[in-house]
Amino acid sequence: THQVKPSKAQQQEPTMSNQEDGFYPRLNGAHLASGQFGGMIVSVVATVEACDGQHATVKCCDGGQARFQVDPSFAHPPGTILELIGVATEGNEAQLFVARDMSPDFDMEVYNKMITEVQHNPKFSEYFTPAQ
Repeated sequence: THQVKPSKAQQQEPTMSNQEDGFYPRLNGAHLASGQFGGMIVSVVATVEACDGQHATVKCCDGGQARFQVDPSFAHPPGTILELIGVATEGNEAQLFVARDMSPDFDMEVYNKMITEVQHNPKFSEYFTPAQ
């Protein structure tokens, strides 16, 4: 059989508009900074480092830094561990939709290993993609 690969123009880049409801990738700082997930709803677990009322600077599970555009009502003090869900914009930035408190003893190292060695490992990709 002969398979035809779709052209570059026919391949759709993932964006929020064509992202399956309820499915969003879990990222570390390096994944977010890669730009590969721009326009997509993503999840980042991180520790709040600072907030100026417009942007929260956070330390991701891999030690990378990210900035989330937040509402002035964002009231999570430095040191708080959060799951941040929002739209990846440019570089290591995202616009925050939802922040969920995590336990103060959340193990960032184990979580980062799950992301890098399991979720983003092609060997296990069928378990981390929407059902077809």
